[in-house]
Amino acid sequence: MVKVEPGKFNLDAALRGYALNKMCHTLNRADARAAFSADEAGYCARFGLTDEESAAVQARDKPRLFALGGNMYFLAKLDRVKKAEAN
Repeated sequence: MVKVEPGKFNLDAALRGYALNKMCHTLNRADARAAFSADEAGYCARFGLTDEESAAVQARDKPRLFALGGNMYFLAKLDRVKKAEAN
């Protein structure tokens, strides 16, 4: 895994996190947040996220998401969606 220096742009990390960041960006829209809330794993799959990325999204594991190439501005969109309650 590429070590990313805080505050420095890293092309490899940006490309690696593209699908993750693209998915998070869609959460600006209410209809997208509703679709994500209804089926988080399915929504992640629509954007081609890996199993590891999808699991990190569902767990809201921000350190792992950053390591997977997530951008803090896009990952903040996850905070707009309540995590599903475990039954």
